[in-house]
Order: sequence, then C-alpha cells, then structure tokens
Amino acid sequence: MVSKSKVLGRRNLIILISKGTTQNYFYRIDNYFKSINDNQYKIINEFQTPSNLIKLIKTADKIIVHCGPATIFLLTKYAKVMPLIIPRLAKYKEHVDDHQLHFVKFLRKKVPKKLKKYFIIKEKMKNDIENYLNEEKIENQLKKFLFLNKRKKMLIKKLKDYINL
Repeated sequence: MVSKSKVLGRRNLIILISKGTTQNYFYRIDNYFKSINDNQYKIINEFQTPSNLIKLIKTADKIIVHCGPATIFLLTKYAKVMPLIIPRLAKYKEHVDDHQLHFVKFLRKKVPKKLKKYFIIKEKMKNDIENYLNEEKIENQLKKFLFLNKRKKMLIKKLKDYINL
C-alpha cells in the first residue's frame, strides 16, 4: 500500500484505473482495489467516455490500465505519468483470449530494461501494483518507444477515427 506519509499534506492521489469496454470483469484489479480502504486516494474505476478518459489521463497521479491498443495509444499521446499496464487474461475470464498478454509482451520488447516493470506479464501482480503506487511519479516515456514505425500517421488516424465514433 502507499504509505500515508507520502501523501499527507497533499490532495488525494488520483488513481485512474481503465479496464476497457468489454463486459468481462477485471477480477485481479477489482479485487486488489476493493482491499484499499483509505480516503487518501481518489480511485476512478468506472467506465469513461473517450473524451472524459483523455481528461483523466492528463490529470491522474497514477494510471493502471488494461493492455488494449487504443488505451495504450491514448496513454502514449496524453499521459503525463508512466502508467502500469496489465493484460486481461482469459484464464480468469477477464477477456475472451490472451491477446492482451501477447500485446504486452510485444510492447515490453520495445522499451528499455528500466521501463519493463511497467508492462506486467505475471498473473499475480499485487506487488507490482504496490511498488508502482509507492514510487515517486515518473514522467511518461511511452512516446519515445512506441508507435514509431513509418505507418504511425495511418495508425494515429485509424485510432482517432475509432475513438471519435
């Protein structure tokens, strides 16, 4: 857990949790945050419209998200803090298959070693979440490493069109 001493004298930490648009629960995330019973945090864990999600991404102190490509794109473009990215897993009925696990493994290959800890590939991630919440805010580094191929403009246009539907 984040120690109260780190946040005393500050406004509540805003923790944005984005679980995507699928109807499946993200059990591992939901169960972890149900155990936090501390008014030092403002946990935003509800479905958001795309425009509201962008506003929250821009202002959140900590961001914990599923590994959906559109969400990763939004984080790359708008997040000020480095997010923690956790794939939904079919094993826990969090998604229909493990495409998010494959995607997070792909993304991990594109970032330097010091950033790999933000791309979770383990099933049990309680310690990863606690470490993330306890560390000082680190500037978002995703822009430097993701979406850099020559088809970037086409990908950006497709994602923008999708988000603005």
